[in-house]
Order: sequence, then C-alpha cells, then structure tokens
Amino acid sequence: MVMIPNAPKLGDMPKGEPVPEGIYHIRCDKATYKTSKEKGLPMAEVQLTIFGPDEAEQHHGRKLFENLMLSGEGMFRTRQLLEAAGNDEDFVLEDTDQLVGIECAAVVQVEKERKDPESGQVYSARNKVARFMPIA
Repeated sequence: MVMIPNAPKLGDMPKGEPVPEGIYHIRCDKATYKTSKEKGLPMAEVQLTIFGPDEAEQHHGRKLFENLMLSGEGMFRTRQLLEAAGNDEDFVLEDTDQLVGIECAAVVQVEKERKDPESGQVYSARNKVARFMPIA
C-alpha cells in the first residue's frame, strides 16, 4: 500500500467542469490512431493542452479531447488544424505522431449537458473545438 501525500477530500477534488468559451492556445500532446465506430473510417483521437493566452492562465494545463478524421469529408477539421499550425499544401500527414507537438489557437465552445433519448444516459457538459486557427 502507498500513502497518498496531502490526500484531498472528495468534496475538494475537481469536478472536471468545462473551460469557459473562448479562444485558447493549444498544443497536441497525444495522438492515437483509431477507427470510427459507425463506418470504421480512420481517425486520430487527440489530446490537446491549453497553454495560452496569458490572460487565460487559470486554464493552462487543462485538456481538450477531439477526434480528427483521416479520410473522407470529415478531414476538413484535420486540414484546419494542420493549416493553423503552419503546414503548407504540400504537407503529407503519414503518421499520427506528426500531430504531436503542433500548436495553434482553438475556438472552444461548451456543449450543454444532454440526455440520450433511447438509453436515458445523461452526458455532462463538455468542451468542443469549433475551429482551429493560427495563433495571432
């Protein structure tokens, strides 16, 4: 058994509330190849970390999660991310590892809590990247 130093009470633990809507500077820290559940299309499951701007310091280090399609019409978001990070028309994304470390800005929105009408399962409010763009 290992004792956890300064163990917090449950009531003091973060609840994982979404960050407020806004424009944040983000860095891709992790990109994993997956296939979509419905059509089996290739995609990258990415973990993004907020690191700016300075006026959003209280949110630095917070994580955002997105799925980026790697084929078909859904690739427009992948293209948007790559262009925002400064890649040109000749860039070829051959491996999801190429996404790791790229930086850009993201317009972040909050999706409200919702309930699945079929299962009755309630999904908490969460962040969603509406658009990727260059850091100004």
